[in-house]
Amino acid sequence: MLNPSQKEGGPLYSRLATIIQNKIMSGQYMAGDRLPTEDELAQNFGVSKITVRNALSILETGGLITRGRGKGTFVADAIPEIKQSIYTSLIGMVLLADSHITPLEINTIKIRESRIPKDICAFFRTTYNEDIGIIKRMVTRKNISYYYEYYLLPDMVQYITKKDLEEKKSIQAILQKKIGLRYAKGEMFLQAIPAEPDISDFLKCQAFEPVMYTQTYFWSEDEKPFGISNRYFRAYQFKYKVDVDLSQNQPEQP
Repeated sequence: MLNPSQKEGGPLYSRLATIIQNKIMSGQYMAGDRLPTEDELAQNFGVSKITVRNALSILETGGLITRGRGKGTFVADAIPEIKQSIYTSLIGMVLLADSHITPLEINTIKIRESRIPKDICAFFRTTYNEDIGIIKRMVTRKNISYYYEYYLLPDMVQYITKKDLEEKKSIQAILQKKIGLRYAKGEMFLQAIPAEPDISDFLKCQAFEPVMYTQTYFWSEDEKPFGISNRYFRAYQFKYKVDVDLSQNQPEQP
């Protein structure tokens, strides 16, 4: 049953559409399968029929299902191929090699106007009313789109150009070449969040659809806070693989 609260997950219809979409993409519902009726879906998920209809409308618009009056709702005969990135290390998630980069914006804004003012203030030890540099870009790797936001101190923004970004250069590589700045360490956090409307526009998904979100903090060699990188991408396009070796922890035989 879906929680009716919209504060964390977004509208119920969008969340329900995402659940059904994942069932289709994972193969639980196969091409041509008939889906449960609106009444059955409403009962299974504890939502209204209006919520079900709105969710199905999203899926129909996306080409995942077909509906016919008096016939029912069916999974489309041709399901889009799942494009997915599988990572085995977090460092691989921040590299831009073999990617197509589209610069979107290089600007300076007030911290309070950023998406993460509290995090920025804590990291850079600044106030909400101070300026912060922001760089936005779209990155396409193996036909999967990623939306990036990079926050750094305002005096560093002047060294970054759209041409630099188009040449597949990371912010670190650009500043190392121009002013000799080098990163010493970073911390990355990974979580799932509902997509805000502007992010959903960039990633071509529904608003409030769960997306994967990585936030990486970077420090320079003199251990000063340097930058914050945010990256957003659709959740079903992501897998994280870890090899588990149990050979060293076998129970003793009696």
